[in-house]
Amino acid sequence: MSLEKNRQTIQNLKKIHEESLILNPTENIPFTSENVDLNFLEGMYIPEETRDQNSKVIFGGRKNLNELYDLWCEYMKAEAVTFKPHSGLDAHISLFMSLGQIGEKVLLLPEEAGGHFSTHKILTRLGFNVHSFLTDTQHYKIDIPHSMEIIKSWKPNYIFVDRSEGLYYEDFSWIREIPCIKIFDASQYLANIMAKDYVNPFDMGFDLILTSLHKNYPGPQKAAIFFQKKNKLWKQVMNGMSIYISNIHPKDICNLLLNLPSELCLKNYSQKMLSTTRLLEEILLKNSVPVIRRDFDNIWTQHLWIRPESQEKTYQFFRRLEELHLLTNYRLLPYDLGYGIRIGTAAAVRQGLNEEKVPALAEIISKAYYTDTIDNALQKFACDTIAAIKRD
Repeated sequence: MSLEKNRQTIQNLKKIHEESLILNPTENIPFTSENVDLNFLEGMYIPEETRDQNSKVIFGGRKNLNELYDLWCEYMKAEAVTFKPHSGLDAHISLFMSLGQIGEKVLLLPEEAGGHFSTHKILTRLGFNVHSFLTDTQHYKIDIPHSMEIIKSWKPNYIFVDRSEGLYYEDFSWIREIPCIKIFDASQYLANIMAKDYVNPFDMGFDLILTSLHKNYPGPQKAAIFFQKKNKLWKQVMNGMSIYISNIHPKDICNLLLNLPSELCLKNYSQKMLSTTRLLEEILLKNSVPVIRRDFDNIWTQHLWIRPESQEKTYQFFRRLEELHLLTNYRLLPYDLGYGIRIGTAAAVRQGLNEEKVPALAEIISKAYYTDTIDNALQKFACDTIAAIKRD
């Protein structure tokens, strides 16, 4: 393949991105407000650890980044944070390699309750004994009484809530007094937690918060681990991280640190993300699109699920939306719901979506659901609507 052909492939990808509205909850558009050239950091090894004569490896001419982390710790009510992990699953692997021993017990949020489909495989591959929370499929939540029975009889060493999919932000404060290490993955909730629209997991009794920084929060493709206390647990994890991750990718971290938004900006973003999701769900239901209806008296998430009557119809609906440049997720939904379409508004809000523009978006989705082919009129309506959203 020629270099020119490679360039053309990248240009085509860029064109699709420019003409599309991102409507899945696992991608985002980073905050980029600081015009600072960080290219000099590309490839450099910059530590988070303190340098002294007992350090195993030191590179000259650079300083660690810890002094830049204070604002992030304030947002998350944490005493310490590391940005070493390169992705969310990388954080899972390196954290549990640092924390645990083969044969120790992990009580895990299962995939059928919205847990990440990779986590169980990762933990069992690392040698942990894994048991799952029990699920209330009727209400799309954890079955608390039966899960508590498991905890009391099985006595886990760790509790890990790693929800990558869910309609509600659940209260896990009932595990507060369980005598084990409790870990929460906030990847799908980070901006809402920072904006104080969701309860901070530390306030529920968790000891560690993992998160990717490019899903619910509009940051670079990195991950973080927040520590409620700068204690023995923090030291153990940081010692492990220094073995398993050699470079923190300082260019991405500095982009993250320089573009931390104000509290007001985060609050507006968080609430717009949630309000547009709720309005979109309500309009789609009025249009008889088979959305999984939720109870908005609970704390809802930006996730929205559409479940057509068959896997084939779900896939064809997904392809029609893609043809209209609405980028969603086709996936197997949790809670025994079968295949469906997952929608989220986090990136779309960054692209310009607001409540005023939701009715037109809902009309496109509804028309795509009730047609077998995309005609020119619908294609133009979708193109004009996306352009209007992104223009603002």
